[in-house]
Amino acid sequence: MPGANAPDAAVTAPWPKAPVAWGTVIALLVAYILSFADRQIMSLMVGPVKADLGLSDTEFSLLSGLAFALFFTVMGLPLGRLADRSTRRVIVAGGTLAGGIAGILAAASGSFAQLFGARAFAGTADAALSPSAFSIIADLFPPEKRGRAFSVYSLGIYLGIGVAFGVGGALVGAFAGQPTVTVPVLGEIRSWQAVFLVIAIPSLILSPFFLLLPEPARRGVPSKDQQLNIAETSHYVWQRRGLFLPYFVGFGIIVLANFATLAWTPEYFIRTFGTSPAEIGAAMGMMMALGGALGVLAGGWFNDWLQARGRKDAVLITGVVTCIGFMTFSILFPLMPTPELAKLMLWPVFFFGAFASGAAPSAIGAVTPNEMRGQVSALYLLVINFLGIGLGPTVPALFTDFLFQDEAKLGSSLVLTAAITGVPAAWLLWKARPRYLAEAKAFSE
Repeated sequence: MPGANAPDAAVTAPWPKAPVAWGTVIALLVAYILSFADRQIMSLMVGPVKADLGLSDTEFSLLSGLAFALFFTVMGLPLGRLADRSTRRVIVAGGTLAGGIAGILAAASGSFAQLFGARAFAGTADAALSPSAFSIIADLFPPEKRGRAFSVYSLGIYLGIGVAFGVGGALVGAFAGQPTVTVPVLGEIRSWQAVFLVIAIPSLILSPFFLLLPEPARRGVPSKDQQLNIAETSHYVWQRRGLFLPYFVGFGIIVLANFATLAWTPEYFIRTFGTSPAEIGAAMGMMMALGGALGVLAGGWFNDWLQARGRKDAVLITGVVTCIGFMTFSILFPLMPTPELAKLMLWPVFFFGAFASGAAPSAIGAVTPNEMRGQVSALYLLVINFLGIGLGPTVPALFTDFLFQDEAKLGSSLVLTAAITGVPAAWLLWKARPRYLAEAKAFSE
């Protein structure tokens, strides 16, 4: 099969030249930016979508979270296995194309069920990207440089969300005065549907370019060329559950808190301060593109700095720093009396929320054989994205609808969500340290 595990020669092959390696990372970064722009755009359209489809906060959260996460997580494992067996650049190209198609389907949706299905297909499409990207990047760089490489790739999260908020806010503002828009083929559609359509177009254009990327040699592959199935990979992880369970769940809770904040912060400003979607979109777009990007780069540097000083558990220490910083400022920002002070507090929220995002996946390569790296990466993504994307937007919505029973109490819901997530996540990551150190040592011998 094309791209299947190579013989031992691949293990000793020279690392790709820097322009090739970093060029590939940049291409993957662009795909990741588009992926996150698509999945985050709904947070700016809470009001119009709820009004047109007659939804509660909780029902809307299912569209912005669970619909995407359900298929994103389910399809992650088989697509991760495919990444271990097949040509990874082709998988990335196909997933990027499917993501653009999913955006068109969302633009054509006129009911809760149709939009739920379109978002589910978007989750399936996006599940093709990161397992292949993780595997490719691990084969492009030696271990001591992977933290920075993964951090650059992870910039896609924050640049993508920045694009969603900045460009999406401008689009929502531009369409605010016209409830419907007429487009070829689809005819007359609602303005929020037109936003989905505009966001989808770049993915359709980008997809073919991935077929031009070189496929890096796979490293750490046994000469027997044994292809492990999902059951064998799951057994490997289960035997090491003392490591993988707190590792996956700890980072998953961090992602849950991040997505809870991202999903509802624009609407918090709209409900609490009367801020327009265009204004808060522009502000949050800048915060995510700058604050989030600085956070992920700083976290990658911090992780590599600790590694260079002999701290093999650097990734878990980086995660604990994320938990403490993110929780502190996520509790503070909804308590601010003015929108200016609230926005000021959001800068460190996004900085610390991004701090561990590059380092976290890079650690998988230190405790996982190459022939199952794509599948373990997919399992990691399954856990963190089910918790993060699937449950993150819903947790504050449940507090608002059923605990406080008042849409004006959205800020209290955000404070409560941050308060109950930070300490458990930090405890789990700290608890994983001894087993991680033992497994990394055994794996390197």
